[in-house]
Amino acid sequence: MTGTILGNESETRPLLNSNGPAASYSTEPPIRRNESSSSSSISSENTITKNDNNNNNATSLHKRKITPLPKFQLFIACFVRVTEPIAFMACFPFINQMILELGIVDDPRKTGFYAGLIESIFAVAELLTVFQWGKASDRWGRKPVLLIGCAGAAISSVLFGFSTTFPMMILTRTINGLANGNVAVLKSVISELSDETNQSIAFSFFPLSMAIGTILASSIGGYFPHFAQRFPSIGEAFPVLKAYPYLMPSLVAAIFPLTSGIVAFFFMKETLPPKKVKPVSGTTSNTNTRGYQAIDNGDEVDENLHDVEHHDDEEPPVGFKDLLTPDINKLMASFGLLQLQGICFLGLLPLFCFTPIQAGGLGFKESKIGLAMSIRGIATILVQLIAFPFLQKRVGTVRLYKFLVFLFIPAFIILPLTNIFARKNQNWAIWTGLSCSLGLYAIGNMAFACNLIMTNDAAPNRRSLGAINGLSQAVSSLMRAIGPGSSSALFALSVDRQLLHGQLIWLIICCLSLISTAAAMILKSDYRKKSI
Repeated sequence: MTGTILGNESETRPLLNSNGPAASYSTEPPIRRNESSSSSSISSENTITKNDNNNNNATSLHKRKITPLPKFQLFIACFVRVTEPIAFMACFPFINQMILELGIVDDPRKTGFYAGLIESIFAVAELLTVFQWGKASDRWGRKPVLLIGCAGAAISSVLFGFSTTFPMMILTRTINGLANGNVAVLKSVISELSDETNQSIAFSFFPLSMAIGTILASSIGGYFPHFAQRFPSIGEAFPVLKAYPYLMPSLVAAIFPLTSGIVAFFFMKETLPPKKVKPVSGTTSNTNTRGYQAIDNGDEVDENLHDVEHHDDEEPPVGFKDLLTPDINKLMASFGLLQLQGICFLGLLPLFCFTPIQAGGLGFKESKIGLAMSIRGIATILVQLIAFPFLQKRVGTVRLYKFLVFLFIPAFIILPLTNIFARKNQNWAIWTGLSCSLGLYAIGNMAFACNLIMTNDAAPNRRSLGAINGLSQAVSSLMRAIGPGSSSALFALSVDRQLLHGQLIWLIICCLSLISTAAAMILKSDYRKKSI
C-alpha cells in the first residue's frame, strides 16, 4: 500500500463503523430498523440500564459479546505510544551525571534543580501546543499529526545528544515538546478503534505501551552512556561517540520514533470519522465504508450495520468553553493531581537513587538506576495485562479508579525508608523495600487507564474526541511541567538544608497523595453517554 499522509478514500474512512456499536458512545446495544419485533424489549432494557448503578453496568457489559479489535491497527497505535516515554525519559538515568560532566554544577547535591528544569521544559513546551494538536487532529485527521510528532521526537533526540551547554539541552527538549501531540491523538485513535465491549482491553494497552517505553528508556539511558569508553574499538571507529559521550543513547532513542513514524506512514489507517456519511441502502460490500466495522488480523469484518440509527458523527466539534462543564472540570482536576504525583514519583526515583546515601539517597550508579526504573515498568506491564481488564469489567471504571489512587500513599511512604537500609548496607532490604514501593506504584498506575476511559466517555460527541483528549493532555503537560522541577528542587532543598532531617519532600508528596485521593472520591459514578 502506498504511504500517504492524508490517504485515499479507503485510508481515511473510519476503522470501525461510525454508526455501529464500536463507534457509539451509547452504553446500550444499538437498535436496528429491521428488528421492530424486538424493539420494545430493547427499549425496556435501555430504560433499566439508565437506572442501574455503575456496578450493574459493568456486569451487563461483561455479558455482551466482545467486538473483535483491529489488532494490526491497535499495534501500530501502541508502537507509536511506546516512543513518547522514550523521547521524554531516556535522559532520566544519566541526566544528573551529564550535568556534572558538562560543568553546569560541581556538587552532586545541586544537580536536582537543573535536572528538574531539563525534564520539565519538555512538558512546558508540550503544554503550549498539545490542545491545538488535538483540535488539529479533529480537522486534518489523526495520522498527519502523529507523523509530525514522530519526526519531532526523532530530530530533537539526536540534537540532545550533541548538547554541550545547558541552554542547548533546554532548546532541544523544547523542540521535542512543541512537536509532540501524539499522546492526546492516540487516546482518540484507541477510542475510535474500540467500543464498550472491548475498551477495557484496548485501553489497557495504552499504559502498557507507556510501561514498555519506560523500560526501553531506562535501559537506553542506563546502558548506552559512555559507550565508546566501555568499548574502545567502537570509540576508535566512531570518534564522535568519544567527543559526545551521551550521543549514543540519544541516537538509540531516536530510532524508535523514526521507525514508528515510518510504519504509521505506510500502514496506519485514518480513524477520524468523515464529517458526513450518506445513508446506504441495499447490501453492503467489502468496499462500503459503512459496513467497515472491525478488522481481525488485517481482514475486514462486515457486520451489515449500515442501517443503524446513530447521528453522533454529524455533530460538529465543540469549542474549548463548551468542554469546561462541572463534571469534566472535576475529572480533569482529579487527573491533574494523579498525573502530578505520578510524574513526581518518576522524577524523584532516579534522583533519590543517585543521591549519596549520607545525603538521604541510595548512591546508585546509572546501571542500577536503570534497573530500578525497569522493575517499575515490568511490574506495570504485568498488572496491566493480567489485572486491569478483569477488574475494570467487574468492579467498574470509576470505583476501581478511586481505590487505585489511594495506593500512591504507601508507595511514597515506603520509598524513603530504603535509605535506612542503605545506611546499614543491607542490599537485600534495599531492593525489597524498593520493589514494594515500585509494585504499589505499578498497581496504582492502572488509575491512568481508568481515567483514559472516563475521559473518552465524557466527550460531548465523537468529533470532539481530539479536543477533550487535547485538554486532558494539556492538563498532563502542566503537571509534568510542574512536577519534575518542583519535586527535584524540594528534594535538593530538603537534603541540602536537612529540613525534617531531609524528609520534607516526602511529607509534602504524601499530603499531595491525600488531596488526590479526596478529589477522586467526589467524581460522579459513571461518565458514559445515554443512547442517542
